[in-house]
Order: sequence, then C-alpha cells, then structure tokens
Amino acid sequence: MPRRLADGSPGERPSITLPLQSAGLLCALIFLINSIFEVLVINYLYGSQYFLIALLLAVLSLWAFLEVALIGRRAIMPPLRILKLLLASQIVLILIRHSGDFSSRSAALSSAAIPALSPQFGLAIVFLPIYLLLFLAISRCLIDAFSYAERRRAKQLLRQMTILKQTKAELQASELRYRLIADNVDDVIWTLDSQGRFTFISPSLKTLLGYGPEQWIGKPLKSLLDPASSFSLESALKQWLKQRQPVDAALPSHRAELEHVHRDGSLLWTEITMAPLRQEDGQLMGFVGVTRDIHIRKLYERNLSEAREAAEETNSALISANALLHGRATTDGLTGLLNRRHFEDILRAQMKTSTEYEENLSLRVIDIDNFKDVNDKSGHTLGDRILIDVSNLISASLRKSDRLARWGGDEFIMMMPRVQADEALQVANRLCESVACHTFPGGRVVTLSIGVAERRPHESLDQWFDRADAALYAVKKAGRNAARHSA
Repeated sequence: MPRRLADGSPGERPSITLPLQSAGLLCALIFLINSIFEVLVINYLYGSQYFLIALLLAVLSLWAFLEVALIGRRAIMPPLRILKLLLASQIVLILIRHSGDFSSRSAALSSAAIPALSPQFGLAIVFLPIYLLLFLAISRCLIDAFSYAERRRAKQLLRQMTILKQTKAELQASELRYRLIADNVDDVIWTLDSQGRFTFISPSLKTLLGYGPEQWIGKPLKSLLDPASSFSLESALKQWLKQRQPVDAALPSHRAELEHVHRDGSLLWTEITMAPLRQEDGQLMGFVGVTRDIHIRKLYERNLSEAREAAEETNSALISANALLHGRATTDGLTGLLNRRHFEDILRAQMKTSTEYEENLSLRVIDIDNFKDVNDKSGHTLGDRILIDVSNLISASLRKSDRLARWGGDEFIMMMPRVQADEALQVANRLCESVACHTFPGGRVVTLSIGVAERRPHESLDQWFDRADAALYAVKKAGRNAARHSA
C-alpha cells in the first residue's frame, strides 16, 4: 500500500527509484544479450549452449518483472501496469524464440549439415527488430514511470513546502503574539537555566522594579530578592524539586509570595509562579516563571487584618458591655442576687413547670428584723455591709435548683422547687439560727423573720405571695427571729 504524507495524500516510497533502475538495467542487459545472440546466429558464429542462453534470459526477464511487480504493490503508478505487461511479453517472446531455435538447432547438429540459408537465420532477422521495439517500449515505460514518480514527488514537495510556509507563518504570528504579550503585560515573564540564572526577562521588569531586563541576564533570581525571601525561595525550591519526579507533570507549579528589592532600595511584595522545563529524558533544562506585583493586595490584606482586629476588639467590648448590661438588668447591684423583675420571670416559668409535672413548689419571704434602726443609728454604709453578709449566708443555704432574689430594701425572696412546706420551714428555721449566731460588722446582732408558703393548685402568684407575706407578718407580731408556715 502507498504510504501517506502529512496532509493525508499518498506519497511514493523512497525505494522506488532503485527497483526501477534495476529493472531498466536488466532489460538493457536482456536486449544486449538477445542482440548479440541474434547477430552471432546471423553470421553463423554461434552453434551451441542454447539452453544456457535461454535460461539466463528467462531468469533476467523474470527478475525484472518481479522488481516492477514489487513496486506495484507499494505504489500506485499507471505506467507500471503497461511495463509489467511488456515484461511478461518479453518472457513469453524469449521462451518462444529459444524453444523453437533450440529444437531446430539440435536437429541440424545431429545431421551434421549446415544449410546456406537456414530457418534460424530468418528467425534471427525477424526477432532482432522485435527485440529492439520491445526494448524501446520498455524503456519508454521506464521513463514514464520515472517521470510519473518525479511529478508525484514534486507535488508532494510543493505540498510540503506549502505546509512548511504555513507553519512558519503561524509560528511567526505566534511568536509575534507572545512577544507582544511579553512586552506589554504588567507581569514580568522570565526563564532561568538549570543553575537558576536568567536567560530571558520581559521588558515589564523596568516598570516593576526600575531595572532594565538586559542587565540581569545571566544573573541569579535571588539577586533581585530580599535576603529573607531569597533564603525562603531557595529552601522551598529544593523541597519542591525533590517531590517533583521527572516523569510527573501533574504536580502544580510552585507559588510563593516574596519581597523584591526595587531600584530605589524599597521592598515590593510580589507573587511568583514557576514551573520546571525538562528535556524528553526528564533532565532539568531550567524554569519558566511569572512575577506579579501584589503590593496593593498586601496593603488591602493588612488593612483588612487591622479592621478585623479592631472589629474583634469592638465585638469583645460589646460582648462585655452586653454581659454587664444583662447583669445590671437581671441582678441587684449591691448583693449580686437576682433582682425582682428577673426573679418574677423565673418564678412564673417554674410555676408552669411545676403545674405541668405536678411538682411541689415552696416560697420563702425573708425580712431582716429592725433593719431601719441599723441604717438610722449606724449609717447606710454599715447597713449595706450587713445586707451583703446576710445575702451570702442565705446563698450558702441554697440548693442547686433554688433561686434567691433581693425583693427590695431589707427583704429577700427564695423559690424552692420540689420542696414541701414542712421541709421549707425546717430549712428556714436553720437559716434563722445561722444568721442569729453570725457576727456582723460593728458587733451587730441580726435576726430574720421568714414566711413560708407552698403553692396550691391553680393559685396565682399574687395569691401565693400574699400568703407567704402574711406568714412573715405573723412572725413579726409574735416577736421576730423565727419562721412560720402560712395557713
């Protein structure tokens, strides 16, 4: 089959010329042998070895035919078809000529008589022009075959030249396009050799760092970097190249943010992206990279970081202020206990829970006996200290689920979930004893009066509180320093 050119058209194989030349030489040799033989026959100079001559001519003719036939299997050429037909005719003609001549000559030799004008002489006269015409026809076919092959080769060469011109034009256009990009883009495009020295730098280096690119050709990349960035890049590249195998092209390019030294001595933040250039065998040829100015981005990042820190500080201050406001809104400023409003919200929620789960819920209303005399005689400062000590003593008696609030002035209120009235009364009596035995500032003796009430089903908060408050006033009338359960 004919081979195909790069553009898909059939092309001649380089070995066609040699077989054609061989076939031509063989045909010339056959014609020469035939001519010499016929001349010898005409002049009665040849009288034996017909068989060997015939065999030689047949072998040479078959050889020439096979050479052309093999060419026909590799290349489609119209002249070869006629040439094969002529070569086949030559083989047949040789066989006819020499088979008849051989039998005639054998008969003549056996009779030991040579006539003056024998049939062989006539055959020689007839076959000699036939050989000449056949040889001329074969030669013309060979010339046509050479000419056809050369025309095809010339067309292929012209087509290849056209493709080459187009490719060259495309390469020139591509080179011009990339040159325009390299010359006009803001980023600096560069290449390094395997030792890390510049082999090309785009003109944008002048805009970026104030240097002309030509003065840095042959110098290492690190010479343009701040020492810290240079050390960082060198360490990173060693590690990167270790991880990057010669056959592994899927790994990402190396990226780094580095500080370059400007011509005026200032430092400029840049981002470099570089990739290795390798030969087909994997050997490192150098690097190609891009340097981009990121000082604006760095400035934005620094401003953003500062703004984030300021926002975090502000948020922290707001959280603290919110916590402080929440504390002030829910606690008493002097004792740190729950204030009245917040306690009421908690108490109402607990009332719903106790009703839903049918749990006991007790309330204690606590009042400091004769506290007005303390403020009048010893002053409010001492009175505040006593309030704080009393709140601490009451808080010490709380369970985890209990809640205590300053109800107002010298009055406190305590909620005790899942506690019956008798148990709440016992705890209240122990609290009265604890407070009475405590030594307060100024040597004052302080006692408490406590009213206890267990909430009844479907009882409102006001009704419940009124019962506890009534028990408290009953204690006051009975002499104070005691606890009493509501009726």
